[in-house]
Amino acid sequence: MIQFDIKKLVPLFIMNDQNGYAVAKAIEAAISAMDRVVQNAIDCFLNIDTMPEWRLDEIARETDCAYDFFASVDEKRNWIKNAYKFGAILGTKAAVQRFLAGRFGYVDVTEAFEYDGDPFCFSVTIDGDVTADDWKWIRRAIEKTKNVRSFLDELQLGARFHLGMQTGGGVITSYPYNKMCGLDEI
Repeated sequence: MIQFDIKKLVPLFIMNDQNGYAVAKAIEAAISAMDRVVQNAIDCFLNIDTMPEWRLDEIARETDCAYDFFASVDEKRNWIKNAYKFGAILGTKAAVQRFLAGRFGYVDVTEAFEYDGDPFCFSVTIDGDVTADDWKWIRRAIEKTKNVRSFLDELQLGARFHLGMQTGGGVITSYPYNKMCGLDEI
């Protein structure tokens, strides 16, 4: 905000006059009020951290970025903040993973060569509580963020944990295990 001091702009003989002083202070108050209104508008339209939810939705429509209109305000802010960075990776494995992770936390995207699938196919494993509506949302999100030539081969609900081998008091190795059950029919 602007720190406005009317004394720097009005000659001293006007400030010494009672009516001149009153007019100068009225102008100072009006400029300060206008500054607050302009600052609120700037915060509403340009500052992602302070803009209202309706403006976040508006930006998503304007930019046609990957976005969930039913997400929480914090998730929406995160997607808008990263929209331009996300646009650079759109159509990649990382894009699918990042977009879904914004809502579900852990997401694993496996490409065909990693599990001997058909070319241009991939599978997605999600960890967490997923409702029937979430499955529909996940499929739409994958369709919007994946490469246009790629096909979703398998959609799975999974869990993450580590298997460890221990001998004599020390862990020898640890194996991450990410997939539990396939839910491709949903």
